[in-house]
Formats: sequence, structure tokens, C-alpha cells
Amino acid sequence: MPEIPTLFVCHGDGGGPRVHPCRRVQEALRAASIDYDKVIAGHGNPIPFLRKGSRDELRAETGTTKLPALKLPDGTVLTHSRAIMSWISAQE
Repeated sequence: MPEIPTLFVCHGDGGGPRVHPCRRVQEALRAASIDYDKVIAGHGNPIPFLRKGSRDELRAETGTTKLPALKLPDGTVLTHSRAIMSWISAQE
């Protein structure tokens, strides 16, 4: 069975506002019928200095603290929703 990408999203997940990048990327993956694992990697306040805890685990896994992030099976990490959406479009 081929490996699938892992999507790292914030606490807003798929229930956030329609314009939220984490939600838009998930909707695009589902619309393209691309299977993926999901990790909710950002918890708390979206403003960094008000956030409790850290994103050390996210940085260890992806090399960045930016969300959303898509880690492909080959280890490539895409950050920013536009880059992820471009990758999704290329898969169709």
C-alpha cells in the first residue's frame, strides 16, 4: 500500500471559517480524493505570543512552525496553502 501525505493543521481544523487555510486545504484534498493523515499541530491562540505551549513537535516533524503544512511520503514538506493547493492541482 503506498504511503500517504500527512497534513498538519491548527486547532481550527476543518470547522474554521471557510477562508481559513487549514480548512481550504482539507476541502481541496477531499475534493481531489487524495487520502491523507491529519495531525492537529497548533493549539491555542493564533497570535504567537498569546499561544500556550510550543510547536516544537511540529518543527521536529516538518522543519517549520507554519501551518498548514503537508509532508509528502518522500519527506518533502510544503507550507502555505497556495503551495499545497498547487500540489493538489498537479495530482488531478
